[in-house]
Amino acid sequence: MTTGAETATTELAQPAEADWASLSRRQVVELTLPGVAIGVLGGVILGVVVWGGGEPVHVALFAAATLGVPLAVAGAGYEILMAQGRIPLGVLTPVALYWAVAFTVARVFETALLDLYAGSEVAVPHGWLDFLAYQALVSVGFGIGYWWLHENFAPLWWFRIRDRNPIADHLVRIKLEFAGEVEARRQRARRPRKR
Repeated sequence: MTTGAETATTELAQPAEADWASLSRRQVVELTLPGVAIGVLGGVILGVVVWGGGEPVHVALFAAATLGVPLAVAGAGYEILMAQGRIPLGVLTPVALYWAVAFTVARVFETALLDLYAGSEVAVPHGWLDFLAYQALVSVGFGIGYWWLHENFAPLWWFRIRDRNPIADHLVRIKLEFAGEVEARRQRARRPRKR
């Protein structure tokens, strides 16, 4: 079941094909920056966790880089799909499904390289099957965290670039229209009902 908020945002989320086709490479890259930044942040967090778990700094840096890069690429892919209207703006379920796959693939990539670099006792101490099952569960949390960060910080970036990027302008207008609709609903709910 979708809420009225999800439906309203989804209906407005389709950018004009002409807008997308007219973007320069630079404009596409600047649209991907929120997803890339969140992906890099995910890698940095893993590096801190690995270092905090007692591994040497070089292993922590390796883990951070080998996870941060694939998460940044997947974040850029998410941003492009969302900007094209293929993933609805502001709806949690598609974000969680996207990251269930992308996060798990990124972790497999990172762990396989970490296994080669530091050994399996660091990368997969309980074996690959347990690792995959655990990553599928963790991906839901990552997807929710990604969604929250994206919903709170990407619009600030879009607002900053909206004058030079028609898709960013479109996304800002969606957010503003949705906020206006939510406020109108609140006002209607506050009015006393006539009998």
